[in-house]
Amino acid sequence: MLDWLPLEWLQSEIWLELLDLIRHGGGMIVPIGICSVITAVLIIERWLMLRSGRVLPKKLLRELREQVEIRPRKISNLKPSDTHPVGRILLHGMTVLPSTPNHFKESLKDQARREKHVLEKGLVSLEVIAGVAPLFGLLGTALGMISVFQDLSLEGPDRAESLSRGISEALITTVSGLSVGIPALIAYVLYSRKVETLLLRMEEEILFLHDRLTPGQSGNKTTSAKSKQ
Repeated sequence: MLDWLPLEWLQSEIWLELLDLIRHGGGMIVPIGICSVITAVLIIERWLMLRSGRVLPKKLLRELREQVEIRPRKISNLKPSDTHPVGRILLHGMTVLPSTPNHFKESLKDQARREKHVLEKGLVSLEVIAGVAPLFGLLGTALGMISVFQDLSLEGPDRAESLSRGISEALITTVSGLSVGIPALIAYVLYSRKVETLLLRMEEEILFLHDRLTPGQSGNKTTSAKSKQ
């Protein structure tokens, strides 16, 4: 089954210890192992996707502010890429502004809400794993202790081995579940805070665009509010 792996790797101490852990961890070590792989993939993927330079490229924001401050009527000359969230929001705003300037801000916010779902992708999975992995470990502990109590009635040389196997299963699954759940929880909290920070900065850029590209609307709102008073 593992013939495709290098012989040196199969004979390494780390691989042998891993096989021994799986053998003594019982059946619950399998879902915990799957959770660990998913957690590692999500942590790396979210780290790459949530970098500030990818979500809010400084070059694009600088060009945008310069264009809006100097030549706001030529904002369409910008060619933002659709590979990052702020670029997609800007492209959407440039499409909406000429035809429906009155709904410019709302359109930007609608697109920002769609980008929020993209930024939060995978965070729910991390949250679920953070709660489920320790429970898998607890279930493995319970199963291991059941095996221990069943083996207490045994007599002869097999008793010590059976007790040792049951206790190992109980302890290994607990440690494994916590080892997966704790990093998943930490990653979920940190990435959730990162998403909130990025969304706040995106909202600031949206307000900046709205105030610079539709100044008349802000003035009209202020005038109408004063007239009502």
